[in-house]
Amino acid sequence: MLGFAAALTLAMLPASADTARPTQGPLGERNLVVVNHAKLPIVQLYVSAADSDNWGDDRLGDSSIDRGGSFHVRLGRGRGCSFDVQAIYDDASHEESLGVDVCKARQLTLDGKNAVVPPALVAAAHDVTLLNRSGRPVQQVYVSPSDVDQWGDDLADTAAISVGDSRTLTYHGTCTADLRVVFDNRAAEERRGLDLCATPMLVIHPGWTTEDLPAVPPT
Repeated sequence: MLGFAAALTLAMLPASADTARPTQGPLGERNLVVVNHAKLPIVQLYVSAADSDNWGDDRLGDSSIDRGGSFHVRLGRGRGCSFDVQAIYDDASHEESLGVDVCKARQLTLDGKNAVVPPALVAAAHDVTLLNRSGRPVQQVYVSPSDVDQWGDDLADTAAISVGDSRTLTYHGTCTADLRVVFDNRAAEERRGLDLCATPMLVIHPGWTTEDLPAVPPT
């Protein structure tokens, strides 16, 4: 993911274009510098003409905008001045700024105060029990809805799951979810499309073969 591509891929959603006629200006190159003053990195950035019904491609690609950083977006040559901007933060929340007039101001600062958390991330809580029968301690655990493209926070926090031990973690989201575990040697393995409501207990074996167990805590 880099996990929490999918129904939440906001790039495919239409931009909420302003009902007013988009601002026009002299023919010329259009540019915008996006500055991140939020607490979290921006991991995806979409900029589209205000009269467009599609966000287009992620402008950042494999890059991100760290807190305090900035990114220069080249918007091409034209007469249009009004653009919509959408930033997706590291926790999968997103913030929009609509109708930005790049002819008047070529810099946009985002602070995260208007960021919206996707409903899937604030859904019901589910307990997930992991039994570590692999050969290494599990250092980090990530669980995210399968329709979300960001992993979110480490559910294991600072305490590793030792070999032979189990840990019950609380995950907020839909029943269908993806799981990622990171071992103490930084190797990471994933399992997709789990139904955590039907099988809330998972056993991690060497080589990442998992066995679903009944929802009974191990003794």
